[in-house]
Amino acid sequence: MSDEKELLTYDEAVVLLPDGERIHTFLDGGLALIGADWDRDAILALLRDTDCREVPGPAAQSMGHGLVAWRDGNPVYIATKREQVTA
Repeated sequence: MSDEKELLTYDEAVVLLPDGERIHTFLDGGLALIGADWDRDAILALLRDTDCREVPGPAAQSMGHGLVAWRDGNPVYIATKREQVTA
């Protein structure tokens, strides 16, 4: 198992997003993950503005969140198209 991060460009990350105006995310709430739906425009802004977009580990991918972007030092796990996660 490799510890290397699989970094993504903005365009590579956008291709992974599911259709629709709302996209599900998970945020680290300390004791538990907190799920929230974000507007697509907010997700696009996060992906554009962040310094780090990457493929998360298998746990996040198994929950259908095959993309993580960092905001203020915290990970935002973003839902992706199911076929992209399993590919």
